Amino acid sequence: MEGEMLNAREVVDECKTFFFGGHETTALALTWTLLLLAMHPDWQNQLRDEITQEIGDGHIDFTNLAALNKMGWVMNEVLRLYSPAPNAQRQAREEIKVDGLVIPKGTNMWVDTVAMHHDPSIWGDDVNEFRPERFKDDRLYGGCKHKMGFLPFGFGGRMCVGRNWTFMEYKLVLTLLLTSFSFSLSPTYRHSPFILLSLRPRYGLPLMVQPL
Repeated sequence: MEGEMLNAREVVDECKTFFFGGHETTALALTWTLLLLAMHPDWQNQLRDEITQEIGDGHIDFTNLAALNKMGWVMNEVLRLYSPAPNAQRQAREEIKVDGLVIPKGTNMWVDTVAMHHDPSIWGDDVNEFRPERFKDDRLYGGCKHKMGFLPFGFGGRMCVGRNWTFMEYKLVLTLLLTSFSFSLSPTYRHSPFILLSLRPRYGLPLMVQPL
């Protein structure tokens, strides 16, 4: 209500939320990106070529980061396959009827983002393949047959406020990494994604890194 103030505990909780939402999720998106680029070196080369064309040896700023379209496709495909935020929660503020099902007021609902992002009925038979080009002609939805099928930043009035910041941070860090190093997958890597609030590699991500 107007005039109310947060107490000290609430301020700390808000700060934790911003830290978790604005730091860990982007770091995990970059982690899964390095895995997929290590497995698909052709996309490493495509992104380096794009960086050379759009930025070269010049100053990195918001304008030329926005021009890295292929990198945007890669980010969306990574968020589809390995969404750092694996679910979204909503509470029914009033009774809702969905296809004959009555959802009582106050019901807490969990939306399984991972399951939706891997549903072949809305993504097609190549749903488990790394294909960033699916976002070439449909930047927002990647050709998904349902507009609620791609939810890496949530949906509705509670859409992540840091979405644009995430894209900028992601592109900046990945540009710096790809212009300095090449990546390949270590033979010791064990693929085991698991959920602990966020989606992360259970055994870490050992990579072989070579300076360019």
